[in-house]
Amino acid sequence: MKLTHITHALLTIVVLIIAFSAYGIWYTTVSRKSAQAASLSAEIETKHQDSERIKAAKDELQKISSDESRVNGYFVSTNDVVPFLETLQSTGKNLGSDVQVVSVSADPGKPHAHLNLSLSITGSFDSVVRTLGALEYSPYDASLQSLTLDTPQTGTGKAAQWTAAATFFIGTTNSPQTPVVAPSRPASIATSTPHTATTTATTTTKP
Repeated sequence: MKLTHITHALLTIVVLIIAFSAYGIWYTTVSRKSAQAASLSAEIETKHQDSERIKAAKDELQKISSDESRVNGYFVSTNDVVPFLETLQSTGKNLGSDVQVVSVSADPGKPHAHLNLSLSITGSFDSVVRTLGALEYSPYDASLQSLTLDTPQTGTGKAAQWTAAATFFIGTTNSPQTPVVAPSRPASIATSTPHTATTTATTTTKP
């Protein structure tokens, strides 16, 4: 009888030892899996944040690219100088004046390169002034640097033909872009005919 009690006690101890060992193994396994899950969760969160940052960077680059294209649209591409000059002549023709390119040269000045453009514009006073306004306020980086406006002597009954000798700075870029068509009519410009034969003016760079 006494031996049976001892056997039961030993069996109980063995079972407890086995149970505690199993619990320890299970607890260790669960802890390891939990740590792995936490590590994977942190990695997923990091990847998600990286993805959001990449997306934000792409959006910003796209915005910058769009802004750059818009800014470049205000400059004449060095590959499009001839079409640009033809546009100037066409603008003058639409406004009733004759635009002749006297000289054009490239200047790599800072901060932007530009063209030194000399034009001769002939026509009625109204058409000459409107052409000058259309060129100065065209959708390009154009600034009127100097202007001489005069009219030759004419016979009785003949309309006076005015001639404007103008010098422009035209901003240029090496980046190609879609040409911008100059407006056929400029902003409001005074059209009253003056009595002076010669006028000379110098303007500052247009903002």
